[in-house]
Amino acid sequence: MFHRTQYLLTTLAFIGLPSLGVAQENNDIDATSCLVDPGRSSTMSSEVPGMIDEIQVDSGDKVEKGDTLFTLKRDVEEASLELENTRAEYALRTLQRNQRLIEKGMLSDSEQDEIDTELSLARLQANQAEAQLGEMVGDAPFDGVIASVESEEGEFIDNTAILELVQLDPLRIDLVMPLEAFDQYDIGDALDIYLAAPVEETVSTEIERIDSVIDPSSGTFGIRLRLDNPDGMYPAGINCRLASNSGNK
Repeated sequence: MFHRTQYLLTTLAFIGLPSLGVAQENNDIDATSCLVDPGRSSTMSSEVPGMIDEIQVDSGDKVEKGDTLFTLKRDVEEASLELENTRAEYALRTLQRNQRLIEKGMLSDSEQDEIDTELSLARLQANQAEAQLGEMVGDAPFDGVIASVESEEGEFIDNTAILELVQLDPLRIDLVMPLEAFDQYDIGDALDIYLAAPVEETVSTEIERIDSVIDPSSGTFGIRLRLDNPDGMYPAGINCRLASNSGNK
């Protein structure tokens, strides 16, 4: 009787193992934690060394793509641009004064070439001076919010961070998923994510990317989610987790 009972218990245990494994697998997926990150972030600095003349924004300010965020002192560069523009204008007037002589063939080819070359060089130098002036202005590369200002007006910078710009619409969420979930999701699928305090709400996100390479050391792969945030209701930097049975095929 004892051997019979032991055999029955052993058989039941083996029958129950697969279901226990599936349950554990689902628990692992449901417990996947994450962090809400900005959709994009940029550490803004100057392309050239110099002294900060003005910082036009402060932490928390909303900006649009193309807005000027800071400028360096550029008195010398502005004077250089004015000089090169004057030279270009003079070269153009010289060409115009000699145009009639050119049309009548009264100037040699070398003289005509010299006049044309002077104008071309003057315009190139003016464009170069304008480009150098533009390097001393920092414009927003995308719509976003100023996360922090790292430098002060009057400070000399050389590859120094001036400010941090982040994009809060959309937000980005990166999940690290167990190997067993690899075939359960597709790009474009909706996943429910629970946002921790201070939001404490379940939101719908969209899968933007699924890693095609699995990390052999951990047996995991990555999924990137997009969380639309047009009204700025959800802050970046909060914890989150995959909601139970979210998006499973």
